[in-house]
Amino acid sequence: MLVAVLAALVAPSIASAHTHFESATPGEGDVISEPVDVVTIVFTAEASPTGDEFVALTPDGVVQAASGFETADDKTFTVRFDPPLAGGQVGIRWNVQSADSHPIAGAFVFTVDAPAPTTAPPSTQAPATTVAPATTAPPADVAIDAEVTADDGTADDTDEATAASPSVVDADPPPDDVDPVPSDVSDVTAAAAPALSLDDFLDVDDSVPGETTASVGRVIGFLGVTIGLGALAFVATALRGRRDEIRRVLLAVRVLGVVLVVGAAIEYVGVSRIGAESIASGWSTSPGFATVLRIVGGIGLAVGVAGPNTSARTARPSVARSLSSAVIDDMPNVSAGVGDEPMARWTPDARSWPALAGAVLIVASFWFDGHTVSKGFRPLHALVNSVHVGAGAVWVGGVVTMAAVVWARRRSAQPMRVTELVVRFSKIATIALGAVVVAGGVMAFLVLDSFGELTGTPWGKILLLKSGATILAMAGGAYNHFRLLPALEADPDAPGLIGELRSTLTAEAMMLVFVATVTAWLVSAAS
Repeated sequence: MLVAVLAALVAPSIASAHTHFESATPGEGDVISEPVDVVTIVFTAEASPTGDEFVALTPDGVVQAASGFETADDKTFTVRFDPPLAGGQVGIRWNVQSADSHPIAGAFVFTVDAPAPTTAPPSTQAPATTVAPATTAPPADVAIDAEVTADDGTADDTDEATAASPSVVDADPPPDDVDPVPSDVSDVTAAAAPALSLDDFLDVDDSVPGETTASVGRVIGFLGVTIGLGALAFVATALRGRRDEIRRVLLAVRVLGVVLVVGAAIEYVGVSRIGAESIASGWSTSPGFATVLRIVGGIGLAVGVAGPNTSARTARPSVARSLSSAVIDDMPNVSAGVGDEPMARWTPDARSWPALAGAVLIVASFWFDGHTVSKGFRPLHALVNSVHVGAGAVWVGGVVTMAAVVWARRRSAQPMRVTELVVRFSKIATIALGAVVVAGGVMAFLVLDSFGELTGTPWGKILLLKSGATILAMAGGAYNHFRLLPALEADPDAPGLIGELRSTLTAEAMMLVFVATVTAWLVSAAS
């Protein structure tokens, strides 16, 4: 339901690439008094011409390719047309590819209030009749001799010569199945390529094959990234409980690794189509390589936590009511409350290296797609992006996992111990949230060229939507931390407080899932 609502709200504002058209000279609707031989086209980020590159539609309906173009920064292109464009409304169409391999196209029109050049083009007139071979007509001197001979009374010889050398008029007519040569080659050209209307020329299909596929895969994969990495961090740092509870969380991490693999594989197919690459060569593009890293990282999550390594300490009969993160970290684990089974925790060992390596590859994959490859100083953007993705996953995935654990304990009638759980995670979540906010601010500074782009670009609008949802989730976390946690420390077993915490955790988790989904859309939005 959240994804459907998101699609309805955000999809119309999403562009197909990070680079987009900024301006042109002459521009849309301009009226120029002299023939135009140079058109300047400016894009917001680096682009490389592709396909038919830059073409014009003359007032006669003829598509004229550019005679050449130059660029100094891959953003501003000086496009030349020879002969110059003149004589009425002129359409310009461009096709480029952004730095992250997304192809984009567009068109605009201006008017040249000057007549077209009067220089006549080279003639393409074909001969009206077929010329016979030179040997079929006698030379001039031979013809004279024949005439003289005829005057001398030797007409019979002349008739024989004429019969031996038939004229063009006497040539045999062409076979019936051979079409006569047209009188003007341009007639054939006009028949083969009729004049194109300006409306058809300007009707550019800006949809990108594979973009929908890539977007769907990106959403699925990003949910696997944020919740999977966050659940792994939560079970390693905050979760204390029964072994079967820890095994269920680790199984969820494995499942989320599979979800990530599936989503990244779908995204890979989409980005391969976007870059006009085959499935076998799709990895050679920057976004294709990023999805491959996520596939490998997802496999690492799926297999790297296969064998839970849990440890437990001797049970302690009671625990202080007043809790803090320091006390929780130092206190020995206590009884889980069912059959005197001691509380246990999961600690990674040598068997966990695929999961840890997979987590590193997943975070590093975002160095190669999105705005990291198209905006700002790339190493800085890559570092900030890694912090943002990693910290965001710890926060989002941790809250979602904690809500799931609380609901599972309620269903199985286990001791809730939610106060201990919240205190352990609170310190981690606070650090993660601070890192998310700082890294997000730096990323916004790198991507947006001005404050006005927050409302003037698709990326800025989606960022505002994401920020609003994040603030709501932070408000829920603040309510838990400042209102419910002190009350639970005073009375850890109060059913009403536990139920309220469970509800607020669920609402916060749902809002964070929405944030993660919006973030996946944000990767493909234009800035």
